[in-house]
Amino acid sequence: MLWLGFIMITVVTVMSANIQNDIMNDDTKVLQMLIDCEGSVASLRNELKARGKQRTLYIRWGRSSCPSGATTVYDGFTAGSHSYHDGAAANHICLSKKPKYHYYSKKPKWSTLIYGAEYGTLNSIWNNLHNHDIPCAVCHVPRSSIIMHPGRNDCPDNFKLEYGGYLMAGHYGHDAATEFVCFDGSSHADKYSSSADHDGSLFYFVEAACGALKCRPYESGKQITCAVCSYSP
Repeated sequence: MLWLGFIMITVVTVMSANIQNDIMNDDTKVLQMLIDCEGSVASLRNELKARGKQRTLYIRWGRSSCPSGATTVYDGFTAGSHSYHDGAAANHICLSKKPKYHYYSKKPKWSTLIYGAEYGTLNSIWNNLHNHDIPCAVCHVPRSSIIMHPGRNDCPDNFKLEYGGYLMAGHYGHDAATEFVCFDGSSHADKYSSSADHDGSLFYFVEAACGALKCRPYESGKQITCAVCSYSP
């Protein structure tokens, strides 16, 4: 009987040791899971903080200030290449009103030229702006990305409207290539502008040329709208 009791004690001891080992193993697993979860939470928290710090910029064409919710970085002159120059740059820029020069030569052998931009809007909904100089503003918003939504003056889902307006570009009969840009629907003339015709860089409303571009939904003779939208899920 003594040997039986000894065996029973040994079995109980072994079982207790195994149970303790299992408990310790389970505790280790739980601890590791907690550590992993803490790391995931910290990573998510950092990601959310990074998203909260995301910023992006856009140009508001036709206005000298930015809409509500955006910070005006600076306002400037809309400028680009001459509409009749065939060796011109295609893009337009918002040129500072306070130029600061560095080293320069008065008579370089070769150079390119930049001109102020004017509205080419005779006999249109913006007839009062025809030949006037075009302002612009660089805007800063606390969102991650910007798109221009051509063909509509509102935004897709999960995007916030910065401003809506009209699609404009250079005239198809002019020499210089240009890009399509979205002008604010409430565009105005630059503060010190006049209606004098200086030509330079000219902007016109955009209309649909039916064919490969389907009419309908588009219609010839109607000015195409646009919107500038920021991602805001």
